[in-house]
Amino acid sequence: MNSDVMFMLFAGLLVVIMQIPVWLKLRRLGLRVKQRDIEVLSLQDDLRALCAGAAGVGGHVERLEQQLRRLAERQDQLDLRDPVSQSYGHAIRLVQKGVGVDELMSECGLVRGEAELLMRLHRLNS
Repeated sequence: MNSDVMFMLFAGLLVVIMQIPVWLKLRRLGLRVKQRDIEVLSLQDDLRALCAGAAGVGGHVERLEQQLRRLAERQDQLDLRDPVSQSYGHAIRLVQKGVGVDELMSECGLVRGEAELLMRLHRLNS
């Protein structure tokens, strides 16, 4: 019986020794899983911060677009008050109707260079 007990102890010890590499591998895998969990949490925090930043940028862009619209409207109002702008607008309309350089000069008070430039621009747009 003594040899049976010894055999059983030896067999049990052998089973325990064979399980050590499996246990070590499981422990390493568990540590890796914990590391990945920490990385995932960190990435989630980064993503939340990026989303919050994007929302802030979206609001900023919206405010800038509103400001740009207001400035464009104001510029249009100022252009309507400016006699030089009105004169050029009238000259462009005449060019589009097909008047010549000389008529454009006399009608709008432009110098030859201005009249020719308007004529060239009109030809580029037609």
